[in-house]
Amino acid sequence: MSNDLTTTQPNDGWNDAAKDAESRILRGTLLKFGDGRWSRGKEGEPVKDGTKLVATSTACGWVKWKDGKPAEYRMRQPGQDLPERDELGDLDEGDWETGPDGVTLRDPWQLTRFLHLVDPFTVESFTFSTSSIGGRNAVIDLADQIARMRCAHPGAVPVVELGTAPMTTRYGRKTRPFFKVVGWKATDGEIDAPAPRQIEDARVGAIDANRYAEVKGRASKPAILGDLDDAIPF
Repeated sequence: MSNDLTTTQPNDGWNDAAKDAESRILRGTLLKFGDGRWSRGKEGEPVKDGTKLVATSTACGWVKWKDGKPAEYRMRQPGQDLPERDELGDLDEGDWETGPDGVTLRDPWQLTRFLHLVDPFTVESFTFSTSSIGGRNAVIDLADQIARMRCAHPGAVPVVELGTAPMTTRYGRKTRPFFKVVGWKATDGEIDAPAPRQIEDARVGAIDANRYAEVKGRASKPAILGDLDDAIPF
């Protein structure tokens, strides 16, 4: 006879409320990156570099700003492309508000990426929201790593350290956010390391992970004629 106490979720309303929270674009505490440092919340409480969080999901969309606050969201739907900027309206720059510098007119629609994270110990949730090129690239780079890991472990999510990385801009050398993957989690527990797997590559083909390391090591050496076709593009 089955034990209902261990197989049935309690009907106390918390699971339904949690589903409502999952539908939000902004979840938990807002995580920010600016002036080369991480902070959290409206008060801008400093967050130490190296803080470890689990990156659980991401989203992308256009956010319309009005009077310094988000007024409307146009999120990308699964499997679909984002609408083009021209489709959103508000094209008359004479109606635009000034940006943070108080002088330059700012497009009210900002392309924005959202990264949802959870503290692995307290399970406090965070949302990193970014419309900067450096921030968006940091999320895309992380997504690329996740996609490759999921070739071997579908559903794997990374444990990341909050850090910084250098970035060259038209204003000189700046810093951008960086998510260093320090571990992986899956529904069945921890993933100690990438297991030997078949890595699909358009030019090299399917190769064993050990062979991949060998090829990548050779590609890092000065290229000579004959080695160029073996380069790994990531």
